[in-house]
Amino acid sequence: RAPRSSACAARRSIERATSMSRAAQAAAQAAARNRARVVLEHIEKADGGDGDDDGDDARGAEGARADAPGKRRRSGASEDAEGGERDEDGDARGRAGAGRGDGASSSNASRREGARTGVTEDELATMLGQEMSVEERAEAINTLLREKKIDVFGRGGGLVYARVREAQAAKFKGLSTEDMLVYQIIQHAGNAGMWTKELKQRSNLPVPQITKIFKTLEARKLIKSVKHVAQQNRKVYMLYELEPSREITGGAWYTEQEYDAEFISVLREQCVKFIYSRERVTLKEVSDFVRASELSRIDLGQDEVLQLVNTLVYDGKVDEIKDESQDDGMGKADEDFQPITFYTRAALPVPESNAYTDIPCGVCPVINECRPDGLINPSSCEYMTAWLNF
Repeated sequence: RAPRSSACAARRSIERATSMSRAAQAAAQAAARNRARVVLEHIEKADGGDGDDDGDDARGAEGARADAPGKRRRSGASEDAEGGERDEDGDARGRAGAGRGDGASSSNASRREGARTGVTEDELATMLGQEMSVEERAEAINTLLREKKIDVFGRGGGLVYARVREAQAAKFKGLSTEDMLVYQIIQHAGNAGMWTKELKQRSNLPVPQITKIFKTLEARKLIKSVKHVAQQNRKVYMLYELEPSREITGGAWYTEQEYDAEFISVLREQCVKFIYSRERVTLKEVSDFVRASELSRIDLGQDEVLQLVNTLVYDGKVDEIKDESQDDGMGKADEDFQPITFYTRAALPVPESNAYTDIPCGVCPVINECRPDGLINPSSCEYMTAWLNF
């Protein structure tokens, strides 16, 4: 009986210890959840609200949203004139007291200017005061990051925490670790995008799995694919709300990744007519004319209009004149003087062709065999005859 009694007592002791351990573990988990809730409340308070407003997206674009990059159509007027990469270790980047800004700054690149202020690490520490230790605060921040309730980005050499809107958080619900890894790599690429081969090298995931993840993220409108204008067979992926860079779309002179020579020809012709109708015009006046005439349904800036006008100058249709008459050269302030550039009808227009540039002998592939008494000779050369009748 004595051994049996001792065994029962030992068993009861183990059960009591296990029960106490489970209770302590549950209490610790509850305390951790409470600390995470407190940290989230402070971040929401500093970030300007209760998280109901999804109008100010956490991952806003550098530019306006472009569902169909590079697409535009010539209007009737022109036709008439023609006739953050954060990987799985990213959660640890929320640890307080650390200057770990690498990777977190990728979120900053995808934010709209002035979208959210967020709360810095030092501000959060001040708000919490003696409520929790540095380790407890770090644990709470990491929990919120894992649950996609807050976002972290770099600003001014430090970390800033901001709440994730409910509508945005819903898009990430149920995504796997691999899904988030691919998303964060694409996010880090910004509006330059990233193609499959680069993503495979960075993520070490097989291509079939990456392709499946692409479909998942595209279905949730988290990313989109865009064809590269220079490499039609290559698709690059970027965040859904980003506008592709000019290197990808080709800028204003491409329509659906195709160089629009017809559109450019119409614009050039109308710019020539406008410049010829005035004594002289500035670049701003030409730009205002293009915008007012609605030759294009997209807004062409002065940089694009300058490219057009420069082609007219190079073709000898328009002269570029710099007016320095307002500079007397007497004062120090004149060192910063910028002359006004005007455009006017070319004083000596360059003809489309002339006898000097069209001489056939200069480009004849059989000139070495050409002789007066030979099979190939100037007398019977049809190109020479046409040139002599210029």
